[in-house]
Amino acid sequence: MKTITKADIDGNGNIVIQNADSSTITINTNNPEEMRQFLIDFQNQLSELPIKIIELMESKRTNEVEITTGANVYLGLNILFETQYNVPTGRISGIAFGITITNLTKENRFFNSPFFKLSVPFEGDLDTFVMTQTINAPIPFPKKLEYGEVVSQAYQISAANQKMYEQAIAKDPNATIQVIVSTTIGEIYKSNEYSIAQLLENFKYVRA
Repeated sequence: MKTITKADIDGNGNIVIQNADSSTITINTNNPEEMRQFLIDFQNQLSELPIKIIELMESKRTNEVEITTGANVYLGLNILFETQYNVPTGRISGIAFGITITNLTKENRFFNSPFFKLSVPFEGDLDTFVMTQTINAPIPFPKKLEYGEVVSQAYQISAANQKMYEQAIAKDPNATIQVIVSTTIGEIYKSNEYSIAQLLENFKYVRA
């Protein structure tokens, strides 16, 4: 699999991808089949794309004359309460991102593992990361969802990652985080944006 080293949008609105071997691929964003094939071929590398390209691909899909596919991705924050002998103590033991994916396509879809993207880089050009510390058993991705089916996964936020969020908000007080999910056939969906400032505020209530 080729590695994306650079991705941009040219003057004609096409996506231009440069690979590690210096070869270049141009994707016509007005050609649905070309866009779909690109998303299928590069589905494991979507996290390497700038958010402006992901938004362009998503807008091209939603601007189609007849929308027959869709999904809703919701990102929220879960408060974890400490328990003793299975009884809540009232003390907050941690916080977690909660992701809910709903398949709105009237066909089965296989959803790939979600990844997180910040609105600004937290270090250098890095603005993307994955989370692996789940609450309860991790969902085996790609996950098959039937029409109307919902799946949820919670990822515990480590206090060690607080520095990353502080670096992002130091660059932009209004910095946000969102989740991006793709399907195995080349569809891509974004969640709502969640405020980094609000996230950091919740760290204050977590018991050390």
